[in-house]
Amino acid sequence: MTFEISEWLQNSTPIITIFNIMFFTFTLLFSIFSFLIFISRLKPWCNCNICSSYLTMNWTNEFINLSDWYTHLLKKSPTGTIHIHVLNNTITCNQQNIEHILKTRFENYPKGKPFSAILGDLLGNGIFNVDGVSWNFQRKMASLELKSVTVRSYALEIIIEEIRTRLVPFMNSFAHAEKVFDLQDIMRRFSFDNICKFSFGWDPRCLQVSLPVSDLANAFDVASKISARRALSTSPVIWKIKRLFNIGSEKNLKEAINVVNKFTDEIINKRKEIGFSARNDLLSRKFEIRVDGNQELRFSPGLTASLKDGLPLCEGERSII
Repeated sequence: MTFEISEWLQNSTPIITIFNIMFFTFTLLFSIFSFLIFISRLKPWCNCNICSSYLTMNWTNEFINLSDWYTHLLKKSPTGTIHIHVLNNTITCNQQNIEHILKTRFENYPKGKPFSAILGDLLGNGIFNVDGVSWNFQRKMASLELKSVTVRSYALEIIIEEIRTRLVPFMNSFAHAEKVFDLQDIMRRFSFDNICKFSFGWDPRCLQVSLPVSDLANAFDVASKISARRALSTSPVIWKIKRLFNIGSEKNLKEAINVVNKFTDEIINKRKEIGFSARNDLLSRKFEIRVDGNQELRFSPGLTASLKDGLPLCEGERSII
C-alpha cells in the first residue's frame, strides 16, 4: 500500500507543479488587476487641459518656466484661481482669497506635512517650514528683533552701502563699456551680500566687477532649485527613493546642503570663540535667559529660512539695548 502511494505521488509531481504555477499566475494577475481598479477609482489625474498639459509637459512649448505658465492660467481664470488636479494644488491671485489665507484666517491654512517634507532638508524647522505653536513662538521671537529701530536702521545702512559702493559702480562700468550683463544674476548677488551681512555680519563680496564665484551662494541656489523641483514631481515617492539611495538630484541636494551647513557651523563656532560683539547683525543680537546655578544657555534654532534651522539664538527675554 505504501509503495502504491509513493508511486502515485511521483507520477503526479508534474501536475502539482503546473497547478502551483497556475495558482501563482492567477494570484499575481488578480493582484495587479485589483491594484489598477483601486488606482482608477482614486484617479489622481483628470482629462482637463491643465492636467494634460502638465503631465505631457506641453506647456514648455510656450512658456520658459512654470511660474509664467501659472500666470497665464490665472489671467484666463475669471475667479483668479486655478486647481492643478494632478498635484492637488490650488493657486490663487484673488486679492480677497489672499487676504483671507494670509491674514484673516491664517491659522486655518497650515503648510502641512507634505510641504514641510519637501523643504525639510533645506529649511529644517525654521519659521517658514513649521506650523502651529512652533511657528507662533518663532514669529514672536523674530518680531522682537525685526521691529527694533536699531535693526531696521542697520538693515537700511547695509542696503545703501551696497548700492553706493557696488551696485551703481558695477552698472556704470558696464554701461561705459557698452557690455551686456545678466540683471537677474546681479540682483541675486546684491541680495545675497545684504542677507549675509545682515544675518551674520559677514560679507561674501559677490557683487564685484569681477563677479567672483561664491561656493556658498552656488550651493544655496542648487539646494533651493532641487527642493523646489520636488514639488513638481507627480509623486513624492520618486524623490524619496532617490534620497534613500542617494542618487541623482537628491545626491546633489545633500552635497549642497552640507556646504551650507559647514559654513554656518564655522561662522557660529568662530563667534562663540571670540564672543558675540555689540554689532547689530542677527547673529550678534542674542537673547538673554535667567538660569539657575551653572545651567548653560540653550541655543534655539529656527529664526530665518535663509539657512537650515535658522539662526542660533538663546531663548528668553531680550536684553535691553
